[in-house]
Amino acid sequence: MKASSGALLAAVALAALAATALATDYTVGGSDQWDTYIDYDKWTAGKTFMVGDTIEFKYMPYHNVLEVTEADYAACNPDKPISTNSGGNTTFKLTATGTRYFICGIPRHCLNGTMHVKITTVPYDAAAAAAANSPAQAPLGSPPADAFAPGPAGYRVGMDVAGKSPMAAPSDAPRYQQPAAAVAGLAVAALVALVA
Repeated sequence: MKASSGALLAAVALAALAATALATDYTVGGSDQWDTYIDYDKWTAGKTFMVGDTIEFKYMPYHNVLEVTEADYAACNPDKPISTNSGGNTTFKLTATGTRYFICGIPRHCLNGTMHVKITTVPYDAAAAAAANSPAQAPLGSPPADAFAPGPAGYRVGMDVAGKSPMAAPSDAPRYQQPAAAVAGLAVAALVALVA
């Protein structure tokens, strides 16, 4: 019993490690940051915020970040915030699913139609996280000149008899993501072994 409990704990720890490795850190508003006249609905469009991600508000000291209820968000009401943050840099860890609402409490900054954003967090999804963290792949450069040098009997060194390179990666995932995927795979294998 102790061995299976230890294996389960190890599998959970490995899965958590894999999830953390693929968490995304968002700067609210991107390069425009937290300021007036930014369309935050446009900024959130197409983004999937997952449990484990963080959102960071960067702003001038004359702004602030209030987390508010849905009703206060709709009314731009700064009177009963869940939390009040100032100082120019505020980070929130997205630890649960659901929607969180943020406004600037400075008069008219929310009311002018801009300094408010809602963040809807969904459960962690390893495949979606990997896709979100994967940069567009640029074409690979040419192999070094000596990688495919002519060899005996017309074969080229570095290739098999069919002329294919054995140096190709077995996975389409970028190399920097393969360790996280391997850790996640080990965690799943450990869990399957526990159930069986």
